[in-house]
Amino acid sequence: MKWLNKILGKQNQQKPRTADTVAFRDLGDWVSDRTSAELGGFFESAAQIFAEIEATKKELIRNIESLKAAEPPELPSRVLRVGFAARDSMIKQINVMIDRISTPEMDYPDIMEFCRSIDTALDATIEKSAKSHHRAKYLFPKEVGAVFIDLRSIKKSLAKLRDLLDRGSAKIKGFDEITGAIQRIDDIKRDVVSGNSKIQKNGSKIDEIKREIIDCTAKLEQLSQSKEWGSFVELEDRLKERELEANNIESNVTELFIPLNKALNRMKKQSESGRYTLSKKQKKLLDVCLENPISADVTDVNDFLIEMLPIVESGALGLKDKKRDKIVDQIDLIMDSFAPKKERYDVLKSETREIEHQISDLTISKTKTALERQLAERRGELAQIDEDLVNLEEELKMRSIELEDRKAELFDAVNLIEPVQIVFD
Repeated sequence: MKWLNKILGKQNQQKPRTADTVAFRDLGDWVSDRTSAELGGFFESAAQIFAEIEATKKELIRNIESLKAAEPPELPSRVLRVGFAARDSMIKQINVMIDRISTPEMDYPDIMEFCRSIDTALDATIEKSAKSHHRAKYLFPKEVGAVFIDLRSIKKSLAKLRDLLDRGSAKIKGFDEITGAIQRIDDIKRDVVSGNSKIQKNGSKIDEIKREIIDCTAKLEQLSQSKEWGSFVELEDRLKERELEANNIESNVTELFIPLNKALNRMKKQSESGRYTLSKKQKKLLDVCLENPISADVTDVNDFLIEMLPIVESGALGLKDKKRDKIVDQIDLIMDSFAPKKERYDVLKSETREIEHQISDLTISKTKTALERQLAERRGELAQIDEDLVNLEEELKMRSIELEDRKAELFDAVNLIEPVQIVFD
């Protein structure tokens, strides 16, 4: 018989349940079907509970009418007055609550709100009518007892409804989480597709820009072999020589005036504080000597330094003897050397302007400038696109990691409902 039991035992063993396979694109329908099935059973049970509540409500209305019509026993008038007042108060409070009991639409959030609000209202009614209950019960024990039996029945029905909601809320919440996870995954996938499309478009744009750069470079090369190129290069060399010499003179003059800065700044502060007054022209020359002395007129500088010299020598600026003597010597040095430097600088600037004018008159110059501008713009565009691509690729990398995390979250949420193998596109 053991062999027969083994055979029968194997036949009776249940086969292990295999997980369903659902494509990600069909998961929304899967959730909708499961939600409908879950809510279908929930609404059926909820409808039964609401039927109980409505039946109890009708019974409560009848019992309240009976309480209104009830006749009290023979009691002192004072006791009757208190009992009647208590009955009327209790009935009024209960009627207010009854008016709020209305079966909601078969919608999950509406049912939750009904359960919460009616349960709260019922507790408040019972609490407020507690004193009236005891006084009215003294006169009408049977009728009051029947009313409170109905109230307790409604309370029990609400407790059943709350239990039903609690049992269903976990799955309903799970379905909502799945729907949200699906949306987040779709958003990420859309971003990834959009990002890859941008990368592809930028790749085509890079190829186009590189072709333009090659074209500009070739045109510049052709330009360098033209007849005008020699004249152009010679003019540019002369221009660079004069610009370099002018810059050197400007730096040299700036260094020439730097030793005066301390004295000049003290003069400026004392003028601003009112110790003595500088003329408008003197103030302007003082600022020029501090900021850009090469731009000053020689005569104006000499006049200003002549006026400055006695101020320095008088000790009014509070300089130490050694520092004062150095500044006096530096003023003498500037008055001796500034004029020839300024004269040479002005000549160089004049020649520079003339050469620039000659260069601008050359057709090759305009062509070269346009090509160089175009080349610089294209190289700038290329650098910007390269930077954007690096940032975009890094963002797509992060989004891809996030996508895998969201897929794992979705898998966990779905499998809390039932075992399912999700196939992603």
